[in-house]
Amino acid sequence: MINRSKIWKLSLIALAVMLTVSCTKIDYVGKSYAPTANVDVYFSLEDIKGNYEVMGHLTATAGEFTSSEKMQEKIIEKAREKGADAVVILGLDHYIKDGGTSWSETTETEHTGDGKKTTTTGSQSNNTEEMKEISARFIKYKEHGE
Repeated sequence: MINRSKIWKLSLIALAVMLTVSCTKIDYVGKSYAPTANVDVYFSLEDIKGNYEVMGHLTATAGEFTSSEKMQEKIIEKAREKGADAVVILGLDHYIKDGGTSWSETTETEHTGDGKKTTTTGSQSNNTEEMKEISARFIKYKEHGE
């Protein structure tokens, strides 16, 4: 006999895992300007020649199966939207996200010739996930004299 409840729960878990694996969460705080078409990429503020302002700070977070290159593409896309002339990638960190403990319990009652038979089964799982985090700064170049 197929337990539809278990299949439904497993389907939801599989969907959640797929969405988590493929998503990059972007948190940005800062100024916005007209969108830009080209964004320079640096890995140190010291590499930028000329005058500039740090227009904002960004943190990108994703699961372990999302490539760092895909995360960088999302950061550059957000930089274009916000009007940045450049992005400075400051670092890549890995950490374990503790999602807590889940408990599931199922009780089944079966009527037998001798009466009722009740069976209770349970399971417990610790939900942890390896995560990546990239920190970046958005840069707006200043014109000479500003």
